[in-house]
Amino acid sequence: MAVPELLAALHARLQFLQQEDRDQELQRAAQGWVLLLALQHPQSVVGCLLGSPLPFDGAARSLWRALGAEASLAPPVLQRLQERLGRAGPCPDSAAGTKGSAATGLALAATLALDELMSVPEAAAAVLERFPALFPALLLRLSCALGVRLPRALQGRDRAGLQPCRCAVQTLRTMLARAGNDDVVQDVGSAGGWELMEIPERHHDGIALLARAMARLCGPRLPPIVRSLIPVLGSALECQRVTSSAFLAELLNHNVVNDLMLLEPILDALTALEKDSCLLVRVLALRGLGNVASGSPEQIRRHGSQLLASMVNGLDDKDDPNNLLALEAMSSLSRILDHLEERDVQSMVLRVAIRIRPFFDSEHAELRHSSILLFGNLSRFGRADSEVFSEQILNGLVTLLLHLQDPQPDVVKACKFALRMCGPSLGCEGLREMFANHLREERGLHYGEFVNDAAKFLMRSHPALLSRLISTNLFYFKSPWRELRAAAAMFIGFLVLHMDEEQGQQVDLDQLISALQLLLQDPAPAVRVKVAETLGRLARLL
Repeated sequence: MAVPELLAALHARLQFLQQEDRDQELQRAAQGWVLLLALQHPQSVVGCLLGSPLPFDGAARSLWRALGAEASLAPPVLQRLQERLGRAGPCPDSAAGTKGSAATGLALAATLALDELMSVPEAAAAVLERFPALFPALLLRLSCALGVRLPRALQGRDRAGLQPCRCAVQTLRTMLARAGNDDVVQDVGSAGGWELMEIPERHHDGIALLARAMARLCGPRLPPIVRSLIPVLGSALECQRVTSSAFLAELLNHNVVNDLMLLEPILDALTALEKDSCLLVRVLALRGLGNVASGSPEQIRRHGSQLLASMVNGLDDKDDPNNLLALEAMSSLSRILDHLEERDVQSMVLRVAIRIRPFFDSEHAELRHSSILLFGNLSRFGRADSEVFSEQILNGLVTLLLHLQDPQPDVVKACKFALRMCGPSLGCEGLREMFANHLREERGLHYGEFVNDAAKFLMRSHPALLSRLISTNLFYFKSPWRELRAAAAMFIGFLVLHMDEEQGQQVDLDQLISALQLLLQDPAPAVRVKVAETLGRLARLL
């Protein structure tokens, strides 16, 4: 009798004994015959068991566990199952692993088999031996299972516990626990990481939590894993590139990569992704480069030119319709600038300042916050050559002052920081001192008094700016935020209050009055109040 027929007979016998709850000795005897068969024909036995109907019945599960408990069989069986995972793509008819595609029966069977085999304590030694290869294999299997359906042949059956992605997550957890990393399993679980891995839109966040736990709790195991994942960044499968880039990017958040001499290989690998066809991969790569500021800040200057070039290229990326890459580039730039010297960044300060200026008024609060924060960080590098950067500061001054009334508190904090940083470059000690004293993050602000004083100092120190100040405020009469419309009207009123007769002759009163009268019809009462106050102040110019 051939191996498949023998195994089928033993499988059926064991299933009958289990269903009838017969003598445990008979069940163990049936398992023993299967183990003897596996010792002689391991490849055939593994292949036949993988062909068992899914979900595995009790007999099949007990046979996989028996293989895991046998010291001489567990290592080769683990290796064969891992090889089967490597040969199975995300779905039979797609190379992309896109949502809605179907998992292969072989991949799902191998995943379930590994979970059963590694669930027995006796498998620990074999799991530890193959950990460097098993971990990346299961991680990539998880990436390919994300968002896919059951194989067509299984649809319509009992699907409980057979979601491909959930099975992959469970098998990864089992492997980590059997390898002695229960602390990693618990750390990821307490942060909700295992659940995030199953959500296509949040999968990369779950992977980052896993990388964080691995870096903190089992760093010495990382080198072979990193060496396995770096080549995957060039995979034809987008799902695998996302998972591997998310894992590697988070590792740069931890100094352990520097201790293990992994920093440069990961940096080079992520830098090479700036032309990747997947936007999320490019975003994750930039996030990883920014993470160096947290994980290895002492290495920032050494790799400064490489990091800065990637950030600037991210800002200039044309295939970024929702500015996700620009947001990541701005956030990462702010993080690394703290660790660089003026000579490191002088060549790109003006270019970046001009590029981020449109984001000050973005409808998305994250873009407003990140761009304004970055502008503040850039300003300290523009002081030595004030003519280069001071014009940018003056161009953005009204915007920053108005956004102190932004409806989002984080944007307000960013404006306070940026104005404090810009103060020394304004050429007015009164403004510098006022910004430093009144715009501390923890301090409340009486906005009306503050803008009144700002207008007074501006009229004294920069009288030539009057037309620019007024025209910029007029632009904000059309702001989508009523707080900024009211602030712009008030700002003009205080400029009028502090201008002298000669400056008043520079103002186009007809244009200004027409704009204010139009704004007087604003639906927000607070806006109309400020417009009326400003119209009253205009009387002194008539």
